[in-house]
Amino acid sequence: MRYPLGHTLRFSRYPFAKEAQLKSLDPKNFLADHWQKSPLFLPHAIGETCPALTGNELAWLAIQPDVESRLVYTDRSDARIKYRLESGPFEEAYLGQLPEKDWTLLVQDVEKHLPDFRAWLGHAEFIPDWRIDDLMVSFAAPGGSVGPHLDNYDVFLCQGEGTREWLTGDIGTAVPDDMSDELSLLRSFPVTTSHDASQGDVLYLPPGIPHWGIAQDFCMTYSIGMRAPTKAELMAGADRIFDSTGNSLPPTNDLEIFYCDTDLEVNEAIRGCISGQTVRRVREQGLLDESLSNEEIALVFGSVVTDPKAWLLADPADPKVLDETIQCNSDIPVHGMAQIAWHHNLSEWIVFANGLALKTSSGNGQFMQDICGKRVAKSSAIRDLYAQQDGRKFFEWLLEQGVFDVGHDS
Repeated sequence: MRYPLGHTLRFSRYPFAKEAQLKSLDPKNFLADHWQKSPLFLPHAIGETCPALTGNELAWLAIQPDVESRLVYTDRSDARIKYRLESGPFEEAYLGQLPEKDWTLLVQDVEKHLPDFRAWLGHAEFIPDWRIDDLMVSFAAPGGSVGPHLDNYDVFLCQGEGTREWLTGDIGTAVPDDMSDELSLLRSFPVTTSHDASQGDVLYLPPGIPHWGIAQDFCMTYSIGMRAPTKAELMAGADRIFDSTGNSLPPTNDLEIFYCDTDLEVNEAIRGCISGQTVRRVREQGLLDESLSNEEIALVFGSVVTDPKAWLLADPADPKVLDETIQCNSDIPVHGMAQIAWHHNLSEWIVFANGLALKTSSGNGQFMQDICGKRVAKSSAIRDLYAQQDGRKFFEWLLEQGVFDVGHDS
């Protein structure tokens, strides 16, 4: 049956749950045995606990000007399959006339545009949340695919409605394919595992694993994609923060080395926390100038990993909202697009908001820790902050960075 796109918009959601958890997965064992090491297929790992999108709703997102969306067509006219990319935003009528098969619609950063969908990120709650890049949602017609490829980041591929076949190979077997324009694809690779993922199944893939997903029918996939900054990103961040040119660093051909944490531990997954272990790894992996102090490494790292895409930067809020909030006893939610984090050592707190850093007091740092965990500033916490000598200025700084969604009705 044809699954039309781009017309009737009707939200159909699973019951909303603030916390989600992958069934039958022990976080400690997963981090030790699979994280950044080997794939893992988890059948029936997700219950009906997260909001769900219909194809029509995903199409509605894809026509919005501030939403990153793509269409990938599978062209079978030649002896070899080719994949063709088109980038959004799209016209509604165009999406409504898509063929019956052989295409995939992908939308990035869904949880930033629809904050309820942050519930999906709870499936990876044993991973530091600064490590999570976004929730990408893809809707595919039968035969739809983005082609064989590999990623430089970890990903949890969570299957919604429908069925998708996943073929995976071994690291080192990938051969680049130049047959498809604008897509970094691979030639067919030796398949080591094959899984038919149906609703509730999850496939975890570490970086560098060749994989190929093919829709068996109309299907929806929710991809929790991780991020790891490269040496080039961190060096550029250091140049920006310390107003240097990078000339102190010797010429290098390893700028695309990615931060890695194969030794990640469960106790690092405190929301918003950039841990001391993270700083240690950056130093040991040579991702920044060795002359930088641990504090300076934390300052650079937190600024880089919270820096949003330009089109996802929330507008500053009017500082007058602070007085109004105190008068009305209103809670203020963190903006869906806000990227926030904190680092604490024995001597001080550093907080991060949308790519900017601020050294601050213990009270302000603990407030930041709280809103990172709850994604909301409670009215009582705001009043307590206001009572501190520097609390009001700190809250105004957060407003200026677009951290809070002041237009939200609590």
